[in-house]
Amino acid sequence: MEEQRELTFHNSVPPEDDDLLKARETAKKQKARVLAIFKECQSSNFTPIEIYCILQGDDIFNEDVGDYFILLTSVRRAITDLTKEGRLIKCQYSESRMGNYGKKNRVWRFNSEYISPLNPK
Repeated sequence: MEEQRELTFHNSVPPEDDDLLKARETAKKQKARVLAIFKECQSSNFTPIEIYCILQGDDIFNEDVGDYFILLTSVRRAITDLTKEGRLIKCQYSESRMGNYGKKNRVWRFNSEYISPLNPK
């Protein structure tokens, strides 16, 4: 069975090599910022839109990027990737909260029992 590499950037439109490297680096930074919020607030659950709003308005997480802007889809991608890695836990549907557009949104929480792999990629 072929080993699957970590996919931090979903390459749906094939960019040039330099652009692809930049996109992967940006996605990696976004994922780290999302994880930092969950880690900082371990006793709280968040919806993707809540994380998005925090990233847009909190200078602590935006201090080194200047005019940095993150898309909601990028936040969702980061949460999905972190959930697949076991770093976040998707909470029960009963814990959903009303989000934008009047729709219920699932919530995630930091996995405080996560154990890092011995041989990371």
